[in-house]
Amino acid sequence: MEAVVPAVKKALKRVDPVQLHFLENCVACAACESVCPYTPISKLYSPVNKAEELRFMYRKVMTVSGRLLGPLVHAKIPKTEEELEWIREVAYRCTNCWHCYTVCPFGINSGSMISVLRTFVDSIGMTPTILKAFEQFEASGRFMENEGLARVWQQILDKASEAVGGDLPLDKKGAQVLYMPWLAEAMFVPDSVVNTIRILSKIGVDWTMPSKPLAIRPAVGSVTGNLEQKKTVLSAIDSYLKEFGAKTVLLSDGGFPYTDLRFELPGVVGRVPEYRVLHLAEFLVELLRQGKVKFKSGSDKVTWHDPCKLARASGVIPEPRILLREATTEFRELPHHGAESYCCGGGSGMGCMTRELHEAMGQLTGMKFELSERESNFIAKAEEAYLKSIERKMRDVKQSEAEIVVTACPVCVETIQRGASLYGPEVEVLHLATYLVERIEPA
Repeated sequence: MEAVVPAVKKALKRVDPVQLHFLENCVACAACESVCPYTPISKLYSPVNKAEELRFMYRKVMTVSGRLLGPLVHAKIPKTEEELEWIREVAYRCTNCWHCYTVCPFGINSGSMISVLRTFVDSIGMTPTILKAFEQFEASGRFMENEGLARVWQQILDKASEAVGGDLPLDKKGAQVLYMPWLAEAMFVPDSVVNTIRILSKIGVDWTMPSKPLAIRPAVGSVTGNLEQKKTVLSAIDSYLKEFGAKTVLLSDGGFPYTDLRFELPGVVGRVPEYRVLHLAEFLVELLRQGKVKFKSGSDKVTWHDPCKLARASGVIPEPRILLREATTEFRELPHHGAESYCCGGGSGMGCMTRELHEAMGQLTGMKFELSERESNFIAKAEEAYLKSIERKMRDVKQSEAEIVVTACPVCVETIQRGASLYGPEVEVLHLATYLVERIEPA
């Protein structure tokens, strides 16, 4: 327990003036409860209750009244193993989807507070084992030395090379577009990588990609709250991008790697990059408006699921809809969409909280994820909550009467597929590149 106070202080170093507003001005009106994917599991998981755990510690360490009066002013730090386990539990009942932020009348982002809370959890050595392994593996830069992971990546390169009928333009300096796929995409949604490559080859742009992925899914430290790991990974990626001189860095992953590279990286590395970062949806809309691509329209009953980081956190809302309306006459919106889209429930590492993934990653990598009885119970409970959280999204999908759900985040694809098998309806879940590849062509 001696490490608790230093861990609290380390976490609170992240608090800037904006986060100070988040800490001090919540009135517990509970407006955020209705939009959080984990509140339906338990009111104890409401954004207010989760963020309050950080506020307890903030008041105790950072305010005079808290130091003097303690619990009388709701100020305390955890003192027992049970209290620490509870903090870990609430820290991992959040996808950091920002929906609480958009509905709060005071503009409070409880997800940002949970991210700080995860820094505390990480500092006391309680980050879930599988996420900690990914975090350390990614920061080392040696993950491609793992035979299983190297095999997964080579399979992607082989499939893509076969699909385009020739060698891929790997590590080509000076290309106009540098496509950056991640190892996590290759593992969980390999078709998104292959079909993005097919699209780039098909429409004839000057492009390249790394011969090896630069990260597992950067930066895993953004999920675990480890800012040192985040800086290490993003700095290495920035150095690579500078060296290769691309003007446009293209991503097919619309999850947190997009916000990390586009918005977080300049502050982390301390400079404004020469390159711009675009998601595939933005890039293709640019080409469409320039008259460089066109679409063959069909009549699929298609809807679009907005990844939280791409839509709510980044404003990439109209672009995928423009593309899908070009590709089908039967596009329809989900009841909750755009900035008000329901989170699928799997973001910010929640989709990793399954025993199935632990087993699959162990078999793939040869790594042993040895869990204590306490952590096994934690994972089992987290998995149960994660699977329940998906049901709300699937009700939205059912109401749309869509037959195909298109999205752009590996976790969203995996989670909605899982949700369809658990709750229905029977829908096909596709990455944007996979849906568009047969419908797009040069103008």
